[in-house]
Amino acid sequence: MARKKFRMDNVKDTNGPMNSVSKDDAISWVGAPEVKHISQLDPKLKREVLAKKSKAVKSSKKADRRAGKQIIKNIDKK
Repeated sequence: MARKKFRMDNVKDTNGPMNSVSKDDAISWVGAPEVKHISQLDPKLKREVLAKKSKAVKSSKKADRRAGKQIIKNIDKK
């Protein structure tokens, strides 16, 4: 399996649009009050929100991979 090369700047950057969307979705799924930053939640809610957020990010990655595979299959058939 190939290793992905990355820069530390990319790892620390978490202010992108997908991160804020997944954070907002996770907060609404858990039913937590609206906060500016996740660290303002109590520890139990914070843990639930982070779990939901990571699940949402993983599922969107899986959906992107599936869509990419379908596109490649359709291109190869022609």
